[in-house]
Amino acid sequence: MKFSIIIPSYNQPSYISETLENLINLKITARKKNIFIELLLFDNCSDEKTQLIIEKYRSDIDFIEIKKDMGQYDAINKGIQKASGDYWTWLNTDDLIDEEGFFKLEQVLQSNQEIDYIYGGIKYMNDESKYLFTCSAKPLTLNYLINKNSGIFQPGSFFKVSFTEKIGNLKEYTCCFDYEYILRCLKNNANFYCCNFPLASFRYYNESKTGKLMPVFIMEQLQISASYGRKVLSFLTWFSHLRLLKHKLFPRK
Repeated sequence: MKFSIIIPSYNQPSYISETLENLINLKITARKKNIFIELLLFDNCSDEKTQLIIEKYRSDIDFIEIKKDMGQYDAINKGIQKASGDYWTWLNTDDLIDEEGFFKLEQVLQSNQEIDYIYGGIKYMNDESKYLFTCSAKPLTLNYLINKNSGIFQPGSFFKVSFTEKIGNLKEYTCCFDYEYILRCLKNNANFYCCNFPLASFRYYNESKTGKLMPVFIMEQLQISASYGRKVLSFLTWFSHLRLLKHKLFPRK
């Protein structure tokens, strides 16, 4: 079985080394188990420090493109077109894949190749890679995601190529292209599998995209969920507007 891991990159010299070392070590260990991983990196003309780090790992990365793109979604779409694995995912340059979780995931897929999308729990860490807590995965349905809770479990999850070829690329959102893509998978009757173990470590800190752009996340979630039939009086509707009000009254410094 072969896995494609897409790495969208832009100006994260503080963390990209840890991410690339994590993925390269995973690739080496997987090869010993007759599991193949290809690493596809798309960098949006990062600063010199970031590009020097990428160059350091060039020989261990299967494909590198350093070229201006239209945003993170665009870099990932390039990777989707380039990927040659049976399953694919993307990993941001400040996150990590859990090695133990990955090999458990591979065993699940070996025994059930009808799975179109597989996901699991996420370990949260801070800017110093210190473990904070684990968010366990839960079953996802279209109704749950558009009316109750928009939280998904993308880091460390994998999509089946033969399925995603039918539904196309990520859409042009600043933050929530992954949320829309999961909804699209559900709408097209993808076979989801929820793992009861963590698959990735997600770095949460003030300067992260999630940390800096939370109002944008919320607005895009409202827009996307409405397009998928969100009810006006749903929990997600009022809670999202309450969160927006909080950010307006108490903006992050």
